[in-house]
Formats: sequence, C-alpha cells, structure tokens
Amino acid sequence: MSLFAMSAADIDAAGRSIEADLPVDWLDKQMADCDVKPTAPGYLSVRLSRSGNEIIVRGKTRASLEAPCGRCLSPTKIQVEAELGLLLQPVKAPPHQPAADSRASKAKAAGKGDASSASGGVKSKRPPKEKDLPEYEFSANEADADTYDGETVVLDDFVREAILLEIPIFPLCSEDCAGIRPASSDVVDVGAEPRVDPRLAPLGALRAQLAQLKVGLSESNLDDSGAQPRSPSASHRKKTK
Repeated sequence: MSLFAMSAADIDAAGRSIEADLPVDWLDKQMADCDVKPTAPGYLSVRLSRSGNEIIVRGKTRASLEAPCGRCLSPTKIQVEAELGLLLQPVKAPPHQPAADSRASKAKAAGKGDASSASGGVKSKRPPKEKDLPEYEFSANEADADTYDGETVVLDDFVREAILLEIPIFPLCSEDCAGIRPASSDVVDVGAEPRVDPRLAPLGALRAQLAQLKVGLSESNLDDSGAQPRSPSASHRKKTK
C-alpha cells in the first residue's frame, strides 16, 4: 500500500500540499535492496499543482541513514537532503490500428447486412492480431518526463529515488579514515615483543607459576655447602669400581 497517494481529481491549479514524516518502517522497506538502514524518521514536504492533465510536484525530503564506511566498514551516519521537481504526465495508451473500411462500417451500422455484403461481396480483411500491431515506442521527450496512471498520483517511488540519488557512492566515516589495518600491524617495531592477546593472560600466569616452582625445586636439591649432592646411583657405581 502506498504511503503518499492523492487523487488527481483533487489537485487543481491552486495546488495541494503534503507535509508528513517518513516512518522508519517505510524507509527500511524502501531501502531493502540497498546496504543502507534508517536511523530515525525522515520528513517530506511537497506541493502538487495541475497544469491541464499534467501534475507538477515540487518539494524536498530529508532522511537519516546509516551505511558501512567504504574503507573500514564501520557504521557511518548519512544525512540526506533531496529536492523533488517532477512533471507528471498521464500514461498514454498505445496507438490503435486504423479502423476497417468505412463503407463496411457504415453499412453494418445502418443494418444493411454484414461487412461483406456492403462491400460488394468482397470479404474484408481480418482484423490484425495483437502481436501484429506495431510496437509502441516512447519518444525522447516522453522518456524524460515521469508519468502517473491518470487517476492517482503516487509519490513513494519518486521519494525513494530522490533519497537514493543523494547517498554517497563511497561513504566515509571520516576523511582521514585509514581503512582496515593489516594483520602485520600487531607488531609495533622490529625486535619488539608482539602484543599479547588478553584472552591468553591466564596461560601467561600459569607459565610464571611453573617457572617459579621449577626454581624452588632446584634450590631444594642443593646441600648446605651450596653444591648439589651426588645421586645414589653415582655413588654406587663408584664403590663397585
């Protein structure tokens, strides 16, 4: 269901105005196919006026969005302010094939029989099938103008397009963003110790305890003179000799 729709019959030369918020849910739906998310409700202010069968739309819209930074991929806030300037023309139907022979048409309308008897017994050509009709092509002028269905003016797609055109192709969180740091940046200088992951701190504490225990065991094996006593196996080997 369209959020911004107005009957063309309600729009006159004096014009009609629309001032409304752009809900976050509506913005999120409109930006579903983009890597952009709304962060707050937007705003729309437009005025529609009629010139014959054409509808003139002028106004502006605002939106607060968020997109990944083009360098570091961190969330980046984007403030969009876009203007709308549209000339909407009613949709034109494709041109039809010229009518059949006028004599046959007049005879049939006057009740003088079918088209074949009115044309002197000569059967009229069969009407061309739909696929035989020439394909309708829009001219350059028609392609430059937007259209509406002739009865209802729907602005949702035009508002979405105006917002998308103002979003930077390469958004940045800051002009001096350094981007994603390489893995080698963990080492500060050549010869300096690498940074330790904080999650490995318990292992470091355990290593320190083991080193301290090893030193304690070594000191307990020393005799009073400071010399390490001989093992019993070594004394036994000396006596046997």
